[in-house]
Parts: sequence; structure tokens; C-alpha cells
Amino acid sequence: MTDFSDDARLHGLWQGGDAALAPLPLDEIKRRAARFGDIVRRRNRREYIAAAIVLAGFSLYAIILPGALLKIGSLLVIAGVLVVVWQLARRTSRPDPDAEAADVRAFYRARLVREEHMLARVGLWYLAPLLPGLLTFMAGEAILLGRTDALGLTLFLVLPLLLFAGIWLLNHRAAAMLRARIDRIDRAATPGDSE
Repeated sequence: MTDFSDDARLHGLWQGGDAALAPLPLDEIKRRAARFGDIVRRRNRREYIAAAIVLAGFSLYAIILPGALLKIGSLLVIAGVLVVVWQLARRTSRPDPDAEAADVRAFYRARLVREEHMLARVGLWYLAPLLPGLLTFMAGEAILLGRTDALGLTLFLVLPLLLFAGIWLLNHRAAAMLRARIDRIDRAATPGDSE
């Protein structure tokens, strides 16, 4: 015997999925473009503030902490943060009022594509410059605390790697969400393709 309640539930899911994949109307694109610009500005402000705090902290560490590894690690972290800040300023999307006025849809799509590329490559420009300094610093800490056994060194070195893996995964997830938005805009631009 067929259970029609399951058919109704599947029908509802199908309808919900169809609505999620429907092309965006232009007013919705304008609203999302403005909101996306605010999100990018706030994110960049947080990143620059965090970079300033890290620079100040590791500058102090480079001066006061004992041991060559801690000092070298601190200097490498400072260099890595400077590279990250430069890359963030270079790679992030910036509003262009002239382009926005000319074609909101193309403007919004271009910003999404730029952010998607930036997030998808976060391992290269964000994590890789910080990794040598952080690992050197953590190795220096392990030696300073007398944890030079295999377990101690592993714990000190694995923790930053796990943190970086989490950052990498979160950014790749965000890039996938942006790709979905780009696809919706593309479908809206060519409505015949969505059927």
C-alpha cells in the first residue's frame, strides 16, 4: 500500500528546493549586494584589527621572550601577518559606485566571484604565510617548557595545524555558498537556461 503522506512530504521538499534554486529578482539582487558590501567591510575591519593585535603581541614576544626559536618564530609570524594584510587588501572586493549604477547584477556578481576566489584560495594567501612562524614559535615553546619528547612536540605542533584546518574548511564552505549565489544570478540573467 502506498503511503501518501510520504508523497506529500517529498512534494514539499521538491517545491522548497525549487524555490531555493529559482533565479533572483533584480530588487533582491540590489538588497543582497548592499548587504554583502556591509559584510565584507565588517570582515575586513575585524581582520585588520586582529592583525594589529597579533603584530603588537608578537613584536613584544620577539623582544622579551628567551630563546632563538621563540624570537625567530615571532619575527616569522610578524612577516606572515604583513603578507596576509597585504593579500587581504589586494584580493578583497571593493565597491565601485560607477559599476554599481551601470549594472547592479554584473556588479554584484563580480564582487561575489572575487570573494569566492579569495575564500577558495585561503590556504595559499592566508594560512601558508602564517604557518612557518607559528610552527617555529610552538616548537620554541615546547623546548622552553621541556616538552621535547615526541608526544609533547606533537601536541604543540598539531594544535595550530588543527586550527588552520578548521579555518580552511570554514572558508571553503563559504566559497561554496558564494558559488551557489553566483549560479542563481547566472540563471536569472538567462531565464531560458533555468528550465
